Amino acid sequence: MEKPAFEIGVVMAGAVSAGAYSAGVMDFIMEALDAYEEAKSKPDWDGPTHDVRIPVLAGASAGGMTSAISALHAFREGFQHVWPEDPELKTPQRKRNRLYSSWVEDIDIDPLLETTDLDADGADAPAKSLLCCDVIDRIVRDAFDIEGGVRQPNWIGRGDDCTLRVFLTLTNLRGVPYSFQLFGTDDPRRYGMLNHGDFLDFRIGVGAAPVDGAHALDIRDTSGEGWDLFREAAKATGAFPIGLAPRRIKRTPRDYTFDSRVGFERPDGSGFEVVPPDSWIDPIDPYAFVAVDGGTIDNEPLEIARRYLSGAGKRIPSDGVKTDKAIILIAPFPNFSEGARERAEDPKDLGLANIAKKLFSTLIDQARFKPDELSLAVDDRYYSRYIIAPERKPNKNEESTKYPIACGVLEGFGGFLHHSFRRHDYLLGRRNAQAFLRWSFVLPESADLFQGFTTNREKWFVRKPNSDAFKYFPVEGKAEKGLPIIPLTETMRTEIRIGADDLPDPDYLFRPDHRSQLDAKIKTRARKVVSRIVDVELPFGDNLIGWLERIGAKRVGTGFVVDKAGRAVTEALDNVRKAFFVQSGEG
Repeated sequence: MEKPAFEIGVVMAGAVSAGAYSAGVMDFIMEALDAYEEAKSKPDWDGPTHDVRIPVLAGASAGGMTSAISALHAFREGFQHVWPEDPELKTPQRKRNRLYSSWVEDIDIDPLLETTDLDADGADAPAKSLLCCDVIDRIVRDAFDIEGGVRQPNWIGRGDDCTLRVFLTLTNLRGVPYSFQLFGTDDPRRYGMLNHGDFLDFRIGVGAAPVDGAHALDIRDTSGEGWDLFREAAKATGAFPIGLAPRRIKRTPRDYTFDSRVGFERPDGSGFEVVPPDSWIDPIDPYAFVAVDGGTIDNEPLEIARRYLSGAGKRIPSDGVKTDKAIILIAPFPNFSEGARERAEDPKDLGLANIAKKLFSTLIDQARFKPDELSLAVDDRYYSRYIIAPERKPNKNEESTKYPIACGVLEGFGGFLHHSFRRHDYLLGRRNAQAFLRWSFVLPESADLFQGFTTNREKWFVRKPNSDAFKYFPVEGKAEKGLPIIPLTETMRTEIRIGADDLPDPDYLFRPDHRSQLDAKIKTRARKVVSRIVDVELPFGDNLIGWLERIGAKRVGTGFVVDKAGRAVTEALDNVRKAFFVQSGEG
């Protein structure tokens, strides 16, 4: 009898610096899968023995970068996971855990405020971003420097296919052209439009072979054009507009015949039909474009992952009995938005400056709007969508609920301010993933997945946290006990505790010496960026008046940026302090 298998598509949402949280979640999930595979191969294992497979990772922005690094580690031995109470595993070796080194140790405010990018490009080159992205180039380069031999984990792939598909979303600023003939008219002209929501499809594995639309990448040799494209895509998906530098992508237009967000569900229910772009782009090979953050348009690429996971684009059974596949959404900012509750009658709302400020975020919010997908992820009656979002015990301050992760302040950039913010969120990701797998990632006991497991169910039924009482799960109009989809071994059930030493340290930057150093770096970076914009991109004349105007523009622009950044940093640090530490007089 063929062993039953459960397939998981992992989707990682955009998160800016909170990629540290997503990285922590993936750290634990990968460790749990390795532990389960090892345990069930031993004769004394008394738990479920079904297979668990991950055939696809999909990510946007920071989630895309985390997907890329996770894919590299999945095929390498010796992943050193983080256990904060174990002196030997408190901080992993850099080459044994690139999720940790990339998101906790390397991506920091100091290298982001360097000016090496401006210096290298030359005085006549435009400024590409507010922050220096040389550190991102270094992180992507180092991500491939992993110790440990190549391996083939049993939990990767589906059926006989042992490869991993990785989808990285991009925002294509050139756009991909589509047009159609207007029905009922003799006018030969076509109605045209551009699609800017793009993604790249990679098939990674030991000896991975090409398939239509996917770039095959052999993990045994990470050189060559395919891997170069993978590196650039990892940078591009996280290129937060204006803040981080855009990237140039070159791909074949033939890809769009097989992989695209443009298409429709076939009427007979047989799957998703891709609509190809206009044929005039076919000879333009490579099709080159400037790309920015994938999360700008598709911040939670749930549908892309679902289509692949379902096989033919059909809907995945979600009743809990026949369910054999599921999407897990890792969402550091799950968008349980209360933005609509903001004041709506302030006279300034009608002002030109306020409209310009709001327009950018409004367009992004609308492009990302997908209420059906997110509502399914939080519905406990729907067994093919799950969500892992930051959760911790709040204190008496409102900010502790608003900011469950330290990286959430400063519109998601807050984690760059200090190493302790990112480490805490990484550990919280591991802790939340552990709780999720133990108490939430469950199917009812009547599920087909568990029909071969009959001898020791009582021990493995899911209990309530810190209790011997069973948890019950809704199915077919009743409630049943549940069994874990990824059973945790005894070691993996050891509670991950985040001690006082691993809490965020906002007071570090409140100290005058440290804050003055940060302010000086902000000013240096701001002065160079503003000067480059004024000198290269603003049309001032080459006379005395133009020279005076340039001087004034640089002074005013630099002052504005420094003042704005200083206020934002102070507010962010104050919010972290309130979110994690009870203030005096509050008990």
